[in-house]
Amino acid sequence: MDKNKLEKLFYKSIPKARKINPFFREYFELVYDAKSSLGIGARLLNIYSSADLSSKREDCFRDVFFVNTEYYSIDFWADQFIENGKIVSQNPGDERYHLHFQDNFFDAVFSTKVIMEHVSKPQIVVDELYRVLKPGGIAFVVAPHIRRQHQPPHDYFRFSQYALDMLFHKSGFSTVTIKNTGGFMAVVGYYSYFFQRGLGVSKFIEKILDWMHYWIIEPICYSLDRLDNGYGRDMTLYFLVKAIK
Repeated sequence: MDKNKLEKLFYKSIPKARKINPFFREYFELVYDAKSSLGIGARLLNIYSSADLSSKREDCFRDVFFVNTEYYSIDFWADQFIENGKIVSQNPGDERYHLHFQDNFFDAVFSTKVIMEHVSKPQIVVDELYRVLKPGGIAFVVAPHIRRQHQPPHDYFRFSQYALDMLFHKSGFSTVTIKNTGGFMAVVGYYSYFFQRGLGVSKFIEKILDWMHYWIIEPICYSLDRLDNGYGRDMTLYFLVKAIK
């Protein structure tokens, strides 16, 4: 399947995803890069939080993007890995971050949803990703820089580009590439929705504001974001990490 068809399926599978949003544009490119990096039969571990019931993105990744791989998946929820619906360890110590796969097992690891802010010991988790990857294997990770607090009480960190570079190099990754997903105006466009939701207005006014957000505020903010080559690029929603073992 060519890239244009994959892109259409990608946006169809994620509610409210818009191509004008720089995060989704860069996120698609990351997924496509992962697909292009893997040959037939390659082993892929998809790490995500499965409680996102509104999205069909995991079905799309498993059945379309990575259909030719040996596909494994594991959840991460409440600061611990969960395999087949079960906590990997009842021990409250670092065992809850242990992946039950042998060393050098996977060709790629992909956190197709954002988990890094929910990890209380990120270095241990990055070390574990490194352990299960084969030499030359690649970790594709989405990490937040600016994001509202959510999923209490398991919301621990936000990351700078330099913190992510340090974490992955410290684990032993040889090459670490980090991209931002827009700048300050993209953050304004994204979070203006949450501002209006907190106004406490009537449903009728809320629908008007929703229309304004979708058709006016977001397009203006995301268009302005394309012009920003200054300090605004240091204020991004997420960083996308590609780290090679």
